Amino acid sequence: MVYEAESDKIPFFKQYFSVIILATNIIVFIWQLLDPTGQMRIIEAAFVPADFFIGRNLWTIITSMFMHGDIVHIVMNMWFFIIITDNCEHAMGHVLYIITYFVSGFFGTLLHALSTLIWPVLTTIPSLGASGAIFGLMGVYLILYPGNKFYLPSATGTSMRKVSAGYFILTYFIAELSYALYSLLDPFAVGSTAHFAHVGGFVAGAIIAGIFKGVKGTSYKKKKL
Repeated sequence: MVYEAESDKIPFFKQYFSVIILATNIIVFIWQLLDPTGQMRIIEAAFVPADFFIGRNLWTIITSMFMHGDIVHIVMNMWFFIIITDNCEHAMGHVLYIITYFVSGFFGTLLHALSTLIWPVLTTIPSLGASGAIFGLMGVYLILYPGNKFYLPSATGTSMRKVSAGYFILTYFIAELSYALYSLLDPFAVGSTAHFAHVGGFVAGAIIAGIFKGVKGTSYKKKKL
C-alpha cells in the first residue's frame, strides 16, 4: 500500500465530487454482491468491446467505470483514489476535475477497445473498473504535484521508504505501458487486466493537467483550503 508521507492539509470531504465518486463505487459494488445469480451483474453492465463496435449498449462505457470484479479490486482502486483525488479536485476545481475524471475513463476504455482488435477473441470479454479514470488522476497528480512524497513498502516489506510522487507514478506508468505493449504479443501472459485502459486514462489526464498548468501556472498551489 502507498501512503502520503506528509499531510497536504487538503480536506477530503470538501472535495464533493471525490466523495460522490467514492460513495457511488461502494454502492455499486454492494449492488453487484446482491445479484442473486452470483454473477455480480458483470455481463449486463460491464463494457464489451464487440458491443461497442456495433453501437450496442454504449451506456456501459459509464456503468463499467463504477464496477469492480472482487473485493481486492475495489479496495486497491479506492485506496489509491483516496490518496490522490483530493489534491486533483482542489487544484483543478470541481467542474474541470469531474470532466477530467470522465474523459480519462472514456479514453482509457476506448484505447482498451481498440487494442482488442489485434486479438478478436478479446472483444467479447467484459471489462470493468475505475482504473482508467484513476490512472487519469495519476497523470494529473504527476503534472501538478510531482514533488509530494509517498511512503512505499520496502522490497522486504518490513519497512517503509519515502519516494517522490513523480518517481512513483512515472515508474508505475512505465510498468503499465510495458505490460500493455507485451499484451499485444500475448494477451494472456499478463493476466486479465486491461492495461491499455490504464495507459489511455493516464495519457488523457496528463494532457488535460498539462494544459491546465500551462494556463494557470502555479497559482493552484496557493488556493485556500
